[in-house]
Amino acid sequence: MSITFFLSVDRKADAAPAVITARQLAAFRAFARERGQLLEDEDDDPLVSCSFEARVCPWSLASICAIFDHDVGVISVVEEAQFRGLNVRFWRDDATRTITMHVATTPDGASEINLANGNAYRVLDALRLADDNRGSIPITELRDTLGQPYIRRDLGHLNDGRYLERFDSLAAQVATSDEIRMVWG
Repeated sequence: MSITFFLSVDRKADAAPAVITARQLAAFRAFARERGQLLEDEDDDPLVSCSFEARVCPWSLASICAIFDHDVGVISVVEEAQFRGLNVRFWRDDATRTITMHVATTPDGASEINLANGNAYRVLDALRLADDNRGSIPITELRDTLGQPYIRRDLGHLNDGRYLERFDSLAAQVATSDEIRMVWG
């Protein structure tokens, strides 16, 4: 078992999910893979791997939307994702066989930290956070916590200081915003 620490936004997307075709999904995967921005493992069969996130902020709205034949729904999703600095998420509904693209809750380019339960509980203890399997705190609170000398000392003692470096990096990935939280679970 493991616990993953990642960044997420509280506010839901305004743009409705856009329905796309398998051909369009395959074209987007090739586009993102060529540019090194596909966040999930590569898979040659887009119908097998239809649930993944990808960055859209590095590219122009026009270059991405051309892949999707300038669909109005896709334009809305990509525009909101870029404006809010978020990834997009692709999802296939097995019951209806439709593939949708929607604004993700993950900030653009944010990474995650996946730790075995024992290590995660030690990190949560060092950060003075509840040792529940799930939780969240605002990114501003994480930054304040990491600024405390005793927290830095305790977290620095774990794993030769590598956890401190990783959490410092996680906290620095996005601009300060009340709607961004560090989530674990």
